[in-house]
Amino acid sequence: VENQTGKELEQSGQPDRSLTTSGKSQGVFIMSQRMQEVPRSRYIAAMSTFVAALVCAAPLSALAQGSAKAGADWEKILAAAKKEGKVVLYTGTVAPVMQRIKEEFDNAYPGITLEWVRYASGPLIAKVEQERKAGVTSADVVSATEVGWFENRAKEGVLARAVGPDAARFPANYLVEGVAPILSMDVVVMVYNTNLIKTPITGYKDVLRPEFKGKIGMVDLLSTTVVAFYSWLEQVNGAGYLDRLADQKPMLYTGAVGGGQSVASGEIAIATFIGTAAAIPLIKSGAPVKIVYPNPGFGFAWAGAIIGWGGHPNAAQVFMNYVMSPRGQTVWNGDGNSASALPNIPGSLDASTLNLPDLKKFPPEAVKPFTARWNKLFK
Repeated sequence: VENQTGKELEQSGQPDRSLTTSGKSQGVFIMSQRMQEVPRSRYIAAMSTFVAALVCAAPLSALAQGSAKAGADWEKILAAAKKEGKVVLYTGTVAPVMQRIKEEFDNAYPGITLEWVRYASGPLIAKVEQERKAGVTSADVVSATEVGWFENRAKEGVLARAVGPDAARFPANYLVEGVAPILSMDVVVMVYNTNLIKTPITGYKDVLRPEFKGKIGMVDLLSTTVVAFYSWLEQVNGAGYLDRLADQKPMLYTGAVGGGQSVASGEIAIATFIGTAAAIPLIKSGAPVKIVYPNPGFGFAWAGAIIGWGGHPNAAQVFMNYVMSPRGQTVWNGDGNSASALPNIPGSLDASTLNLPDLKKFPPEAVKPFTARWNKLFK
């Protein structure tokens, strides 16, 4: 757990309700957008006619008035956010990325301080739920890989829709239930210590080599995304792969970062699950580490949302608008470590090339037996 402000998070009383957003926006879940039975040409023509009719029906003066009102409303939110003074983010995103985001956001919005606390996504969501049930208002914004949680909470109406000007332009097919944006997409890679391994490894089957017994690091089952990863791992490497991997007596870590750090220090030789955003800084630091991009590969998405019971709702709106903007997306995804949902972000990976799991295939009734088998193998 990392609290990058050096302060205890405040547990304020009842949250400020001065910012309200009503209604539920309908959206399309990532990677699930499909045309249904209507030929594409007819769909585009019909939508073009519909949009044109709407534009023609609205006088230009009315459109201008609407734009002016939206601008005035946003200025009010900015002013209220400065009075709140800070926004608290619970996130699973690695420290190097969050340090960039904090520095740039604090510079962009003087008077609004970003405070962030890092947990692995599974424990993070558990903490958020515990605080919600207890009536605690520590966090304002949550970012995690548990996309299903965002979907369920959005359906319940307890997440606030981002209303800023950049949020309004965010691609609809990267909004979970029209509320929670996909803020980043990561690639899972392997890393190994070049001082300990002289014959390069190229993929997951290589970790079964006898010389690596007791020298492998794996991430524990802390989130649905990790469950999906191990399920995928056995699918692409054949039945019984997890049994053979368990025979290698791997060390388990409570997050992807810890395994990478252990590889860099030489405590273990290989880490099998680490995001590029955590792996690349190891190399930049001069550690004897090499990254392996398995083929086929596995990716995962980071969703984010404003929680409706937070104590700083206006500052949360400002932060969410920032991370959904081209500026914020460049800071988050522009270092070549991850992919943005926005087009033309300098340095971003190409989101269309990533193999993201469909987490809807892993409901609790499917996760439970898989977890029981996995725990029997590795614990």
